[in-house]
Amino acid sequence: MRRLPPLNALQIFEMVARHRSFTRAAEHLCLTQGAVSRQILALEDYYKFPLFIRGAKGLTLTAEGEMLLPAVKEGFARIEEVSLRLTRQRTDLALKVPTCVMRWMLPRIMRFQGEHPELQVQITTTWQHDVDFRIEPFDAAIIYGSSPGAEVRAVSLFDEQLTPVCAPELLDGKPLASADELANHTLLHPTRDHRDWKLWLDHVGAGHIDPNLGPSFETLDLATNAAMQGFGVAISDRTLVSEDVTARRLVMPFDTAVETGSRYYFVYPDSVAHLPKVRLFSEWIAQHREQPAVAAVG
Repeated sequence: MRRLPPLNALQIFEMVARHRSFTRAAEHLCLTQGAVSRQILALEDYYKFPLFIRGAKGLTLTAEGEMLLPAVKEGFARIEEVSLRLTRQRTDLALKVPTCVMRWMLPRIMRFQGEHPELQVQITTTWQHDVDFRIEPFDAAIIYGSSPGAEVRAVSLFDEQLTPVCAPELLDGKPLASADELANHTLLHPTRDHRDWKLWLDHVGAGHIDPNLGPSFETLDLATNAAMQGFGVAISDRTLVSEDVTARRLVMPFDTAVETGSRYYFVYPDSVAHLPKVRLFSEWIAQHREQPAVAAVG
């Protein structure tokens, strides 16, 4: 049977290597300096070579210590990751959500938490619009695209429908009675290729307006926030801004929206489909995905 080095000593070795000091490692671990020193000596006795060079200016790793440290860090990080998955398996739902969807998703998550306090939703926001459950530590995700992809179970949330949005105050001095008057405003772009504005302008017959003018942002959420602050007119999704339109933080100057053919999905892998927490949330979000229509400014 293979004999492993003492794991407690390996943890202390990693802490000493991080601080390059027995004293600081002992303070962090709430141990005495002597206890830390004895653990390192035991580990060095196991390997039959020194791991640290003791010098007047502190500790430095030996060549063997430098070789051991990355493996120790990786090993404990992997144990921590798997342990986290196991401990939250029953009560926590790890959910990956694109930042742009949070303005739509957050009110629903808070309502779900109120109805089901026994299940905690742990949200990780990202600029990404996809997920790879083989390598990412999530139970489920909100994704965007023309299809949910293969090897996942999916709940279709809503289709993307693009329309211009802006702060109500922006229209006080520069009204938008027609699409042609967009030439008097700064266009805010959620993508660097400006494809969303171009699609909408072509759809309403205003292709003569240059869709390349105006600043570009990394995400739809950033462009929408800039519009909310009065910096210009953004092209955004009707559903995603519905809460802001209802609260009059934004207005939709036009009643025309263009469908892109893409939509948002709630997805999860087959490997977690049997878990009660996944079934509960997926059934709940399927019942609460509908959003009342928001009228454009008249």
